[in-house]
Amino acid sequence: MIYPHFSGVQIAPFVAGALVLLASILSFQAGRKRAALWLLFAGALLLGFFIAALDDFLIIWDEQYHALVAKNMLRNPFMPLLYADPPLEYDYRNWIANHVWLHKQPLFLWQIALSLKVFGIDTLAVRIPSIIMHALAALMVYRTGKIIHSEKTAFYGALFFTVSYYLLGLVAGKITTDHNDSAFLFYVTASFWAWFEYQESGRKRWLILTGLFSGCAVLVKWLVGLLVYAVWVIAAGLDDKRHWLRPASYRRLLTALAVTLVVFIPWQIYIFTGFPAEAAHELRLNTRHFFHVVEGHDGNFWFHFEAVKDIYGSGDLVPYLLLLGLFFLLRKARAAIYRFAVLSAIIITYGFYSFAATKMTSFCIIVSPFAFLGLGALTDTGAKFLHDRLRLKYFDNIFRPLALLVICYFLINMTMIQASHTNWKPHDNRNRKADLEQMAFIGKLKGLQGRKYVVFNADIRHQGHIAVMFYTGLAAYGFIPDPKQIEKVRDQSYGIAIADRGDLPEYILNDTDILIIEAGDCGR
Repeated sequence: MIYPHFSGVQIAPFVAGALVLLASILSFQAGRKRAALWLLFAGALLLGFFIAALDDFLIIWDEQYHALVAKNMLRNPFMPLLYADPPLEYDYRNWIANHVWLHKQPLFLWQIALSLKVFGIDTLAVRIPSIIMHALAALMVYRTGKIIHSEKTAFYGALFFTVSYYLLGLVAGKITTDHNDSAFLFYVTASFWAWFEYQESGRKRWLILTGLFSGCAVLVKWLVGLLVYAVWVIAAGLDDKRHWLRPASYRRLLTALAVTLVVFIPWQIYIFTGFPAEAAHELRLNTRHFFHVVEGHDGNFWFHFEAVKDIYGSGDLVPYLLLLGLFFLLRKARAAIYRFAVLSAIIITYGFYSFAATKMTSFCIIVSPFAFLGLGALTDTGAKFLHDRLRLKYFDNIFRPLALLVICYFLINMTMIQASHTNWKPHDNRNRKADLEQMAFIGKLKGLQGRKYVVFNADIRHQGHIAVMFYTGLAAYGFIPDPKQIEKVRDQSYGIAIADRGDLPEYILNDTDILIIEAGDCGR
């Protein structure tokens, strides 16, 4: 077996997805475009399911917090809570231990909550919205590429987007900040797709959808979701400088922007009215991201340019291939405004985040559709070049599918997936052993579910108490309580359970009313 560390059940959806994508490539090559797109969508779903099902536990840091808040939204979708009923004092400014949780905008959390409602409180259910969004986004990339350039470039770019390891890693919750970035990428991609459709057809429905999707993007990851409007103004002005000077030129933009405001402003009014201290703190924190390094996420000006190798591939040639691909994509763009739009989107995104003090690798993935379309243009150009010079019969029918398969092989990076999502390489899989031990401990708590208990010392792995709360519904903390905290919890009629890893003090070991659960020294 080529990848022996996957079980047969694990590898089956990958094999099915790979075969479906191969059928998609062959269908496209044979001119059956509609069938190729349906197969591309199905292949994307299968690959998403494959990688999302590999880890039957919530990933630290972010995924488990997103999952817990989304689960608590089942009680009330307009009350984003981390600790649903906190038995101990908390600091509302501490997003990893507070009560009302406004650290992220709510749309992607609502999506996860809906999935949990439909499929149950399950790890895979947390990831299902990202699986679906990734597959739908591939179709949007195709349509955007077709408008900008050509059908072949569009299909190739959408295919490369589909198999990208980095984007699939977000779907799996493995890459920061997981489903938040998957949703943000989806809605920003959707806003650009709708904008290109509007530029192509002039139909008002695309104007409305541009505003709707941009508003949804803001309602996932704040104001960078308005990127399409900055691109609109710059691209339209570069295409015809009179647009910048005529007020009437902004009428359609303002129509779309009005829709965007209707989508995201009500939530802001609601949280500032209902939770003013928490909302004001998170607004200040969002502003700090640009001027100050937040939570140690620092880096120099070139951080995001260097991160290109993390997102698109680690080879030294990758940045140059991407630049060359963008050159071919833009050189034969079907309209100047499309060329200006792609360029301005990339320059604005990389410029903004390069000057921002806080750096995270995923910040610039919102322009990855254009990068993958560039790679598609490069592939098509290279195939044409060889075909025109070799002039071999059936060359196109054989070389193009083979070239696409080779590129997909490098983009999906199955070796990295096997290293990160199995026990093959313990030092490369982010301490998967500790994650499994945390789940084993959670299994020991099943008898307490539905009862009023607080679980202490629950961090079998780092921040594992958040996973305890998601899977069991019990309040949980990672620390050993002091006598005053024990008394406070008991005063609220809670029972107390505590993990014993050989580190418990005498006042707990001698308290016969505390339920002690053996956990060993795992995860340390």
